[in-house]
Amino acid sequence: MRQRLAAIWVIARRELVTRARSEAFRISAALLLAGMVAGITIPSLLARGPGHYTVAVAGPATGLPSAIITHAAGAGITVTTRPAADRAAALSLVESGAASAAVVGTRELIWDKTADNRLAPILTRALNEIAIAQRASAMGLTPAQARDLLAAAGTTVTRLHPQPDRGPQVFIATMGMILLFIALNFYGSYVLTGVVEEKSSRVVEVVLARVRPSDLLAGKVAGIGLLGIGQFAALAPAGAVTLDVVRPPRLPAGTVPLIGGVVLWFVLGYSFYSVLYGALGALASRTEDAQAVVAPLTVIMLLAYFGAFAAIGSPRAWWVTAASLFPPTAPMFMPLRAAMTDVPAWQTALAVAFMILGILALVRQAGASTVARSCAPAAGSASARPGTAGDGAGQVKPPEWHRARRGYDEGSASCG
Repeated sequence: MRQRLAAIWVIARRELVTRARSEAFRISAALLLAGMVAGITIPSLLARGPGHYTVAVAGPATGLPSAIITHAAGAGITVTTRPAADRAAALSLVESGAASAAVVGTRELIWDKTADNRLAPILTRALNEIAIAQRASAMGLTPAQARDLLAAAGTTVTRLHPQPDRGPQVFIATMGMILLFIALNFYGSYVLTGVVEEKSSRVVEVVLARVRPSDLLAGKVAGIGLLGIGQFAALAPAGAVTLDVVRPPRLPAGTVPLIGGVVLWFVLGYSFYSVLYGALGALASRTEDAQAVVAPLTVIMLLAYFGAFAAIGSPRAWWVTAASLFPPTAPMFMPLRAAMTDVPAWQTALAVAFMILGILALVRQAGASTVARSCAPAAGSASARPGTAGDGAGQVKPPEWHRARRGYDEGSASCG
């Protein structure tokens, strides 16, 4: 077992170092960093809107500027009022951009194009407050009587089946699913092309002469997996700094365990599909044929991806429960289902167990047999392990075998 683990680690390390040094990986890392920062910053800024507004006030409206400022402070934004001589002056301030909106008396609001979603409710409440005060005064009511008349009824709301706000959790689970889909397409293609390239260069002859096919597949998946996880882990500090700068609203309870679950299903989903990518890559004899071989797996991934989005509307449906328990759909469905509803612990444990068993079965059976069957003709002259008669001087090996062996040994030595 120790020798097998050592062989897997050598293959994984070689994959990790070789891929990390490639220019394509560096460009993709830069694009992922820029996309992550933009994905956090832009929606937050769009949702937040400007933090300061200027409102032009025209006409007789005693107490309106102070009412606007008071309601704005309660909403957490800053509003500055600017007096305007008349309606025409207020229009000029809005058209020139000197004012975000204008209030004429207590009956007209002026906007440049569309009403601001944050400012409009504040101005409406301030205008209603002033209008009610004016009517109460005309009726001979004191301000205290007017407040008592308009006081809230104090209605008690009872919910028979209360549901917490799961919006942030659904957002996190959705982002995790999208990242998993991106990672599967990106790093899964690394596993696919890696197997095909080694077959075409006959390096696989040397590798299969020294390690088992299942160890070869496990090493490639582990190496590229460590590369992908390391890349996402390197992006985490940048994401944390960006979140601290934009300061999103406080996350509700249960968010941290959900993030841990999303990470768990990310690792399980990547491992499962990467083994399938490697097994299918062994069926292709050329790089040009790789995409055709992996087309059925791509269709399955797309169905699981879009099916998970469809599950958002009915998280308690029987088909959603079934899809969240079994591979290959569980990595997509279970995080979203856990974000939208309470999933029994035994179902989560069962789904994780099914995924682990599926990964082990693929590594030991599907991946190993496929790699061995597809590479056996090429590795026939190098099937003997070191130290056996098949590796002796009496066996003549083609020049391509020796070139492939030198190339693999040099690549493995560079990893050290």
